[in-house]
Amino acid sequence: MKPNEEKQSIVILGGGFAGMRAALDLAHYLASDEDFEIILVDRKDYQTYYSGLYEAATTEHALIDAKKVKRTVAIPLDEVFAKTKVKVFKAYIDSIDLDNGKIVTDSRILSFDYLVVAMGPGLEKFSFPLKSLEDAIMIRNRVEDIITKKDSATLVIGGGGFAGAEFAGELYNLIQKECHHHNKDAKNFKLLVVEGGTSYLPGLPENVSRMVGLRLQSLGIEARFSTLITEAGKDYIMLNKTERVDCDLLIWTGGVRAVKLPLINCTIDCDKKDRVLISDSLNLRKHERVFIAGDTGGFIDPLTKKAVAQTAQEAIHQGKLVAKNVYRMIKAKPLLPYHPGPTRFIIPVSGKHAILYTQYLVLGGFPGWVTRRGADLRYFLSILPIFKALKLWFFENNVFMKND
Repeated sequence: MKPNEEKQSIVILGGGFAGMRAALDLAHYLASDEDFEIILVDRKDYQTYYSGLYEAATTEHALIDAKKVKRTVAIPLDEVFAKTKVKVFKAYIDSIDLDNGKIVTDSRILSFDYLVVAMGPGLEKFSFPLKSLEDAIMIRNRVEDIITKKDSATLVIGGGGFAGAEFAGELYNLIQKECHHHNKDAKNFKLLVVEGGTSYLPGLPENVSRMVGLRLQSLGIEARFSTLITEAGKDYIMLNKTERVDCDLLIWTGGVRAVKLPLINCTIDCDKKDRVLISDSLNLRKHERVFIAGDTGGFIDPLTKKAVAQTAQEAIHQGKLVAKNVYRMIKAKPLLPYHPGPTRFIIPVSGKHAILYTQYLVLGGFPGWVTRRGADLRYFLSILPIFKALKLWFFENNVFMKND
């Protein structure tokens, strides 16, 4: 770089799965290139590990304090980027000016030459969503408060997808333990899952939905399918506009929507969930230097004609491709097309029991649970030095196994 010549800026908005992967890969590609700086902007100084959020919300107070809960799902960004050229900037984003390459935050204005938008889901309108560490702590506190003060209650989970099914199993464990601790009868605390589809995990193979349903049903968890929560009050919910159900706590896990982007000086096309419609290379057609990854993007799979699932694996997959394409654009090379990864997931459903699904294998019970713990370790090793990754993984297991 010539003296007094300004560096070009690559700004990444969001430190989630997609944003972190994109930042790490770009830091690797541009490690020896002094012409570029990489700035990651997030409203928090840590990444929330969403895969552990449901267990964090259901750890028993008597065993685990809030600080330890945070350590299980909050991965400090400074530890991830300590030996890279990525600069972490903690800020709220007020607006984005694509035409002039400016991002207005609550404390300063950033200029960008290349932009990666990888912000996560927005919050739902109900009082207790489960989308962040703060939500998990609030829910945990609220559940203990209900059991402490009442002899019976109804707790409702809105949504029977990945998050709702996993959370239902973990919440069941928490109710059992808190009731035992406070000398209450757990049978008097009803747990209800309300799902608009016809089964748990709508859209997934029927055998997987059935396995999840049978497991949760065996725990005494009630489910209402083909049902919508059309109204929520202080102590009730309305189902399908006609049926009133008493409700002491409503936790909303369904209907993930992308953060609405406050874009200035341009119009962008979005789908029904506010996800930005993007090109095959994951960038905007009218602003080629702007890339979208993770929950903000609404990539349509050419094979299924549906939006790609908003999973952690897919976000990481997109983050990798975005990093490659930004680098290829810098080097004036053709951009690579995006191809969704293989369908595979692991759903913990209470205790040391999880369901692993791949195209060729469906595995339930303890082997699925072990696989899930292995997946956690694999992710930690992909973003942290080996010692810190193992330390976090052992600590997470020590805490979460108390739930089981």
